Amino acid sequence: MQTHFDFSGKVVVVTGASGAIGMAVARRFHRAGAHVIAAGRRENALASLVAELGERCETVAGDLADAAHRRDIAGCAKRRGGIDILINNAGLTQTKVPSLETGLDDFDRIFDVNLRATWALSLDAIRDWVAREHQGVIVNVSSPGAQRAHRNNAIYDMTKGGIDALTRCLAADFGRYGIRVNAIAPAQIPHSHVKEVDPAAARGLPLPRHGEPDEAAGPVLFLASDAASFVTGHVLPVDGGLLAQLRTAA
Repeated sequence: MQTHFDFSGKVVVVTGASGAIGMAVARRFHRAGAHVIAAGRRENALASLVAELGERCETVAGDLADAAHRRDIAGCAKRRGGIDILINNAGLTQTKVPSLETGLDDFDRIFDVNLRATWALSLDAIRDWVAREHQGVIVNVSSPGAQRAHRNNAIYDMTKGGIDALTRCLAADFGRYGIRVNAIAPAQIPHSHVKEVDPAAARGLPLPRHGEPDEAAGPVLFLASDAASFVTGHVLPVDGGLLAQLRTAA
């Protein structure tokens, strides 16, 4: 897909870049001229990505729950002059597990990756931007589950609700520095390389089909671009109209 955005000279960090959406985001920024730092857990997928993109792409493999991995990401970006755009895409879910069957270990694991790491990476980037008077951009990846409950996925939805709140709070706190913070909320788009969406659920959308990872990447680029220079503190649904409709219980 042809891009109409120009990110030449920008350093873009994409977490969760070994998953389908993160990889699509990394590709789109790279095609638009950015230097991409792709962070993720699956080393083989990251190796394939850097082999595909070549120059202006580096990878950092590890677990975002690990503070040392987050420091490795920051160090990689610092060697390139510092982060310009941070895409907090990485996330864990625990689909179809009733709340009574989950424990604090489950909570801690999902919370650490989905929310604590997003908070830590964002604050580290903002601290650097304020110090060097740089107008950076953050785009978080949330979920419609922040607004409408997934059944048997309470911990995930809790963390995504936190992402929405964090997006608004950081936008409000740091807008005076020219720093923008927004989010997208994708649905019926596979996050992994294996199709995870339910065909029946997709047929019930106003746009009655599955989305593609690249269809999530486009809105991310828009929110990171100068075309969205007066947009901050918002969560953009990228869901085929899921949140727009009222449906009776099945």
